[in-house]
Amino acid sequence: MISSKKASLIFLIIIGLQGCVKQPKFTEEEKKITKPMVNNTYFSDAFEKLNRLLFLFNQKKYRFQVKNIDNMSSDKGLPSDVKSFLSTPLILHMHNMSILAYTPIYNIREAQIAGLKYFPKMGKIFPELVIDGAITQFDKGIISKNTNFDLDGAFGRGDGDSDLRMTHDRGDSISQIALDLNVFTYEDRNYIAGAATHNKIEIHRKRKRNRIGFFVNGSGIGYSKYTTLQQSKDEALRILSEYSLLQLIGRLYNVPYWKCTTPNLEPDELLLQRKVNRFNNANHKGRVKLLEELIGFYSYRSKPKDKNRYSISSDGKLSKDELSFLHDIAKTYNFKSKKVLTADFYKEMYLKAPIFE
Repeated sequence: MISSKKASLIFLIIIGLQGCVKQPKFTEEEKKITKPMVNNTYFSDAFEKLNRLLFLFNQKKYRFQVKNIDNMSSDKGLPSDVKSFLSTPLILHMHNMSILAYTPIYNIREAQIAGLKYFPKMGKIFPELVIDGAITQFDKGIISKNTNFDLDGAFGRGDGDSDLRMTHDRGDSISQIALDLNVFTYEDRNYIAGAATHNKIEIHRKRKRNRIGFFVNGSGIGYSKYTTLQQSKDEALRILSEYSLLQLIGRLYNVPYWKCTTPNLEPDELLLQRKVNRFNNANHKGRVKLLEELIGFYSYRSKPKDKNRYSISSDGKLSKDELSFLHDIAKTYNFKSKKVLTADFYKEMYLKAPIFE
């Protein structure tokens, strides 16, 4: 039973301690909401270059529409639709593409108001190509990795009277998101062969713990620090969407989209094989024309001091000037293949073209 004097003393100590501890306050600067910032990703600048690429390769300006890109995975812990992730970079940067809004409800209501007879006469502009797809996979925590490092040291007489213990723990849980994209023609709903992507991205949840403890005769004190990093699912999905869109447009137009990023992505073997097949299937005149299409990208760097020395045309006839120019290109860029009218030479010329230099 605690005496009244002890109880009073404890009460006074508690009151005194409360007086010593101040209520934490936030400064006016801490209360302020941070200013908005541009949400740049790895591929924000790549779409400007991709737009330039379509212009350099004289690609037709199609009317595009982006459908809802729904979450079709079994886990619904992701956005239900990522259409905006695709539409935003197209609207911002792709001026060589015409982007139409996907608003089917408006067309239905207009048809109801105008009637089926007069709706076609309203002069509605329809897309030519439609980007479609879905989130096809979300595997949460499919891989978990943990590493532990413990150090235990005894001091004193060596009988364990005093111990120093240190712990260093690391953990990583990996999740995966997959996205499939494709393109079909609006008029007949036919999917365009080769214009499709299926990519995935990893998201990490990392944990770190450092602990130190000192014990004497079984009793002691310890101190631990924990840190957890959870990468954003939504940010990862935006990055995956933009990468897949870059690849999809590159494959659709058959242009070297991997040159649009800094550093460059790995060349697309599917697109390269398509280019090689086209070269192999062409006749002599067709092969020369394909080479002539690429000469222009080298002209500013490989052209000799005497700019009038070479006469380059796009008539499908390999002149002496063009042949000399191609040999100079091969020498300047260290081509492995020396035979001009071969698929290997064309592939190297396509891969090493200094498009943005």
